[in-house]
Amino acid sequence: MRGSLWGCGVLVVMILQGGLPAWAAEDEEAPNTLGASAGLSGLTGLAITASAHTLAPWTATASGAVIYTDQQTPDQQVLEGRAIVGLGLPRRVELTATVPAVRRSGANTGLGDVRLAGKWRFLDQRESLWPALALAAVATLPTGQQSKGLRTVQDYGAEIKLLASAEIDFTPDFYAIGLYFDGGFFLQDSGQPTEDKYGTFALGAALPILMLESNPLASPLQVMLEASGTYKRGTEQDIYVFTPSLRYTGPVTATAGFQYTTFQETGIDDAIGAVIQVSVVFP
Repeated sequence: MRGSLWGCGVLVVMILQGGLPAWAAEDEEAPNTLGASAGLSGLTGLAITASAHTLAPWTATASGAVIYTDQQTPDQQVLEGRAIVGLGLPRRVELTATVPAVRRSGANTGLGDVRLAGKWRFLDQRESLWPALALAAVATLPTGQQSKGLRTVQDYGAEIKLLASAEIDFTPDFYAIGLYFDGGFFLQDSGQPTEDKYGTFALGAALPILMLESNPLASPLQVMLEASGTYKRGTEQDIYVFTPSLRYTGPVTATAGFQYTTFQETGIDDAIGAVIQVSVVFP
């Protein structure tokens, strides 16, 4: 836990104290088809895929999400609620906290592992083909009740991500799409029996349904198509998740979708699920 908190702290201090390159004007906003919508991880973006977009300075967001997963082998159903808060800071920094409450099959109900994340957008999108880029650090804290199987890390979890996103405006046809990617490396409990490390990835597209002629990059309704997963080199333990969803962006942002999870490991059936999330931004 100390290592993960130290990593996030160093990232934030470097951002707040350091200067920005000449091409990264402070607090300049990147194009963003999704407004300031939080994802299930807390960071702004799609349901799963994080965006390089960051909240404007001193803008806060609050979000509630419900995730349901049903799996036959092993037979288990998981219902998880997440409370998510985020805050934009100067120098294109975004901080978030995600607090989960988990209910597994049977009476295993309680607090899950809390996640703290920080994101820094260091490069704006240039024209249509050069995406905006950001770095993110995510710390997982062992707050879940271990006796109920609600703890995913024993001591700490730490992930470093590179985020890329591009908003493509097809003017004069007044249509725009968003393309997103994040990839990173996750490490937990180094030197302990629960030590684990693997690569992570997520990619997605936002396809607007309703377009505003005055601003094609601001659509109130989008279809989002996403694929995400983990990669463990030399093993058959990879996981792939497919998440189609629908999002309405307005004074209150609402997201609803389905999830299909497939496991490379033999003896584990695929799982199906659903996600619902509601977010509010406080300027």
